[in-house]
Amino acid sequence: MEATKLGVVSLILCSLLSRHVSKAYEVDLTVEINAGATECFWQRIKRQVSAELEYQVIDGGDLDIDFAIYDPSGRAILMESRKTENVIRVQTEVEGDYKFCFDNSFSRISPKVVFFELVADHDDDEEDDGDDWTVDMDEVKDMVDMTVEDLKGVIDRAKLNLDKSIQLQNLIKIHEARDRNIAEANFNRINNFSAFQLFIMVTVGLTQVLMIRSLFQEKSTSRAVFKQQT
Repeated sequence: MEATKLGVVSLILCSLLSRHVSKAYEVDLTVEINAGATECFWQRIKRQVSAELEYQVIDGGDLDIDFAIYDPSGRAILMESRKTENVIRVQTEVEGDYKFCFDNSFSRISPKVVFFELVADHDDDEEDDGDDWTVDMDEVKDMVDMTVEDLKGVIDRAKLNLDKSIQLQNLIKIHEARDRNIAEANFNRINNFSAFQLFIMVTVGLTQVLMIRSLFQEKSTSRAVFKQQT
């Protein structure tokens, strides 16, 4: 009996999860924007949909970039200048191809590496009222101690927590990548500066040794100059 109950619950969980997962579009990319260049990306989004975009500059220059969003008609919805990271939520008014642009034209030397993630809801199954289940609801209710509505609530909360966990893991990964790039850049800068200082110290030391040796040579120009001054 317990095995049958577990099988029914598993079937319900799989059905609910497959329905809910199909109602959101999510994409994440890491791209390199060359110096003086602009990169744009298009995504088709339905009307009256909540879309969330998160971006972060993880390497290059001062870790800043210009960003803009355009609706299908080409009208600018949002424009930002010299931002390192941001989370943007947009409520779409019309259906069509929305354009997301990262502009690095203000930089003439440094390319930028940008991570961004786009999450957009889409209700392709609006006509689905949830009643076309392949299992007998009365049988399910008799086998388990909760109703289908309770199971739906559990799945909704589980999916929400999983989505938050994935976004948090992506955010931690990107923060780690940015911090690693900063640490490596500082490491190279310190090494180069230390090598330059070592070169100066060695040069000064050799110059001092040669000057002191020249003072003890009979035909040395330095010794003649030194005697003249004394």
